Amino acid sequence: MDIFQGEICITKASDIMTKNIVSARESTTARQISVRLIIGNFNGLPVVDDNIKLIGMVTAVDILRAIRQGKNLDSVRAIDIMTKNPMAVKQNTDIKEIIDIILQRDIILVPVVDDKHKLIGLVGRPDILQQNLNQKFVTITEKRNA
Repeated sequence: MDIFQGEICITKASDIMTKNIVSARESTTARQISVRLIIGNFNGLPVVDDNIKLIGMVTAVDILRAIRQGKNLDSVRAIDIMTKNPMAVKQNTDIKEIIDIILQRDIILVPVVDDKHKLIGLVGRPDILQQNLNQKFVTITEKRNA
């Protein structure tokens, strides 16, 4: 089953991925990440090394876990709480496969990397849902007599 938007068939990560990515470094503090999550309305941030290679993901759940454990968000770094070596896909990965990854792993974001594991995009649940919003809506209003 392919996903269609107008006459264009949307089938790959590159068709829907977000390319303007906010990412964290290993040394970014949990407090700094929390601020970015709130400001950007994100659920998670990829963590990259100096070569922009994906090395981890930090989610709101990771931050909540650190808070619950009584950790100081100013001293906890991304490398301390991130999921290391997260599941990532290539830009030609089929959307159906990405949906399977999201459902099987119960994750919100899937990083997209190139052949050298450099981060080039993110595909999130909303990206996939947005591509499926091809239904038409009707606005019904009541005519008032003047």
